[in-house]
Amino acid sequence: MLIKASGITSLTDARYFAAREADFLGFNLEENTEGYLDPMYMKAIREWVEGPRIVGEFTHAPLSYVREAAAFFGLDAVQVPAALHGADLSALAGLTVIAALEGGDPDIDRLLQETAPYVQYFLIDISKIVELATGALPDMERWKERCAAYPVLIHADLSADQWPGLLDVLRPAGLNLAGGEEERVGVKSFDEIEAIFEALDLIRNEG
Repeated sequence: MLIKASGITSLTDARYFAAREADFLGFNLEENTEGYLDPMYMKAIREWVEGPRIVGEFTHAPLSYVREAAAFFGLDAVQVPAALHGADLSALAGLTVIAALEGGDPDIDRLLQETAPYVQYFLIDISKIVELATGALPDMERWKERCAAYPVLIHADLSADQWPGLLDVLRPAGLNLAGGEEERVGVKSFDEIEAIFEALDLIRNEG
């Protein structure tokens, strides 16, 4: 199962996820958005980690800017919102593209179908529709079909004990986990994320 870490803002985050063999490290490189990281700092961080592919995360930027940033900063992949760009994602041909979607978007099936030719992975945030108490999704069978038909990376604000059951049902291509701010420079607790990784390890061992 693929692991993508989003919103990396520190070397502490990057080193942790790299040690945990994450496949992607995502950095928000769009100015004037929450969690923005100066690209020069991103370049400094990437020199200290090996293994994960580096993803530039963009929310509102035009695709021409995204393509230029990918070339200038030597990005391995880019993440952009599918709803904003639709089939225009063809403008990113030649790049590894992760298309971000909201799980509650009523047009999600159309967007998946429309953008699939130009996308390597879909990052779907189900935080707003998943039942936090049980980890269940409305219309679970339809979600199983989506995960079977497309390379989906699931994101949700769930506890570690809720993930195994959901992942066992959905069988997505991967999981997206969020980085975050340090408590102080070089210090951060990874207890919650580590618990999720331990749950994933159990799934892998059982599989």
